[in-house]
Formats: sequence, C-alpha cells, structure tokens
Amino acid sequence: MKKRFVFIISSFLLLPSVVLWGSSGGQSGFDFLRIEQGAKAVSMGGAFMAQIADLYGLAYNPASLVGVKDLESTFTYLNHFLDIKSGFIGFNKVMPNAGHLGIGIFYMNYGGIRRTDIVGNDQGSFNPGDFVVNAAYANSLSSGLRYGVAIKYIQSKIDQYTSNAVALDVGAIYRIESQDLNIGVGISNLGTAITAFIDEREKLPTSFRLGVSKQLAHLPLCLNLDVFRFLHEESDQFLGLYWALGGEFTISQSLFLRWGYNSRGSEEKVGTDSDRFAGVSLGFGIRLKNYSIDYGYSSFGALGSMNTFTVTVPF
Repeated sequence: MKKRFVFIISSFLLLPSVVLWGSSGGQSGFDFLRIEQGAKAVSMGGAFMAQIADLYGLAYNPASLVGVKDLESTFTYLNHFLDIKSGFIGFNKVMPNAGHLGIGIFYMNYGGIRRTDIVGNDQGSFNPGDFVVNAAYANSLSSGLRYGVAIKYIQSKIDQYTSNAVALDVGAIYRIESQDLNIGVGISNLGTAITAFIDEREKLPTSFRLGVSKQLAHLPLCLNLDVFRFLHEESDQFLGLYWALGGEFTISQSLFLRWGYNSRGSEEKVGTDSDRFAGVSLGFGIRLKNYSIDYGYSSFGALGSMNTFTVTVPF
C-alpha cells in the first residue's frame, strides 16, 4: 500500500509540470473560482484539502465526499462587498458498494450595473453573474486511501456577453488512523474555456494543492495546513506558493470554534491600519443531531470583510 500511495503522490507532484509545459505566465480569468466555499472552510482560511467526510469537498477535494451521510444536503449564503451575493448548494448520494455521487451548484450575482453609451448616456442596466455546476464521484480503498474526481461546467456572463468553460478536479486523501492524520493532494480547475466573451479565451485559475490535517493528541484541536499554487500565473510569493493554516477547537459535541489565515491576504494590503487583519478568518459551528449551522468571517483588510452562513441537513 505504501508503494501505491507514494506512486499516487508522485503523480500529483509531477502533474503541475505537465500542465505548465509550453504555457506562459500572466494572469488567468474566471476569478470567482478562487472564492472559498462553505462557512467551515472560510473560517479556517480555506485550509481544507485534507478534510474528510465533508460535502464541501465539492469545492476543494472530491475525495472528501467519502464518509458523508446519504442524502446529506448543504446550503451556503455569502454576503460580499458592495451588493455582490453568492450561494452554494450541495447534495450527496451514497451508492451501496459503489462510492459517493455529489452534485454542487454555485452562483454569483453582482447586482444591477448601469449601462451607458460611449458618451455617457443612460442605456438602462444589466446584471452580470457567474454559474458553476459540479458533478463528483468519490470512493475509497480498504487501505485508507480515498480518491475522487469532479467535472465542472462554468459560465460567466456580462451583459449580452458570455464565456463558458469545462474543468476537472482530481484529488486523493490518505488517512493514517494510528496518527489521526490525513494527507490530501489535488488539482482544481484543470480545463479550458470553450467560448470567449469576445475573441480571447481566458485561462482557468488551475491550482495544485497539498494539505495535511492533524488531530492533536492532548488538546481538542484539529490543525489543517494547505500549500497551493496557481499554475498559469505569476506571483511575488516564493516559488509562487501560497499557504493557508486553520484550526478547529472542539468545545463540546455540539459546539466548535474555528480560526484561520490565508497568505493571499498579503496581496490585499493597501497601506492602512486595517491591513493587519487581511487574510484572517474566524467562525463557529453548531451541531444538533443531524443538522448543523456554520458561520465564517473573513477579513480583506481595508477592502472590507465577508460573512458566510452554511446550513447542512439530511434531505
């Protein structure tokens, strides 16, 4: 089993080199695909690659679906800056002896924007928006290895202009029960635009991520650490690598406190006193039988903050 796990990890480590071969730097489009999903993940800085048994594997690592209850559903609402709003709906179906099937739908609405002609005359308004449909499959081996794959259809619309794309997420999680340790690895948004807004097809924000999750032995704290890189983009970070660190304190079987930090916050600083909080996140979770309510707060420094609410229920 160890040889098989080493082979899988090695394959993922080599995959970014294959993707980057012949590609150029610069910036990719479809920025909304970078938004952290789910209040639990948000409050932990997005350090979620090695999280197991969670429906938000649909947004991070499809292998996380293994262990999610049959017919479990989740709903998230996110209040952005200005009047931008977004939401996520996820659903999991356990197929006996055949794995898990997950469906996720993400949307973003930017509110009404005034349309003008070239000289500034009012031409009414329009509502730009983004939309993603995600279908995932996950399963596990008796050895503790969980794996998953997801296919995405992506659409971004600005007035009468629309760009469509298709993408693939692939991930694996290896659990070491004796150490209460998870190791996760995956690549997200590996795909291409199939139609352009006008002429040029934008690249997707393809990212490679490696994560670990460790439950401490003598403290009710689970620590998550992710290291990730956007493959087609230039960055001031060392080797282009970002990192996210998050933790969850178990206060009781019904109450959880969370905190996190994402190093992407360093790129949101504009030189004000509020910058010290950029990238910081906090939150909590409440569990009542089969129901859960999660809240996540994330700071973007002087730009403002976001509040995320998630409800997870049996269908």
